[in-house]
Amino acid sequence: MNATNRGVNRAVLLVVGAVLLVAGAAALLAVVWPAAADLWQTSMTNADTWLRDTESSTRLHESTTVSWLAIAALALLLAIVVVAVVIISRLGGGRSTTVTRAEAADGPVGAVTIAHGFAADALTDSLARHDEILASRVSAGRVQGEDVLHVSVTPRQNSSPLEVAALVSTLIDNLALLTGRESPAFVSIHSGVRSRLAADKSRVQ
Repeated sequence: MNATNRGVNRAVLLVVGAVLLVAGAAALLAVVWPAAADLWQTSMTNADTWLRDTESSTRLHESTTVSWLAIAALALLLAIVVVAVVIISRLGGGRSTTVTRAEAADGPVGAVTIAHGFAADALTDSLARHDEILASRVSAGRVQGEDVLHVSVTPRQNSSPLEVAALVSTLIDNLALLTGRESPAFVSIHSGVRSRLAADKSRVQ
């Protein structure tokens, strides 16, 4: 529950996974294949020699050890840090213990805070009364500074997803009527082994 683009997340995971896969394969080849080990050692030696020569040739002055190469490396690291900070700043605020807040000026009773536990208990108890719902979980999070409910349900197999979504939506509307304030909500419907096994079993009341 955050504002980070899924495509960006997957691209980063793909690049990191590919780098780790290539590094692992190279290390394995270096262990089991002598020719690969020799090539690896030669490559590392050449790379070390190139770095030393480049560092010496890019020094700011003969009397100093500071080089343009070191400055460029520090600039690159700084850019990575800035990008990381920007990405983190776009993330949601994580989990929240609050569903909604009413400031003191909004009503005669003063500031009112509705806790996540109240909403979670109300929704899960209501969902538990419906036979087509096997399991449910309610959590709250902060997305772009706003409290958002996440209602996750696992219906029985062959249950209509549209009907299940409509049921959850109705219960969320009822919660809004109960609390007097509407809260943004995200509903996810899941299926799995549990729903398939319970498809033809009657529920024990």
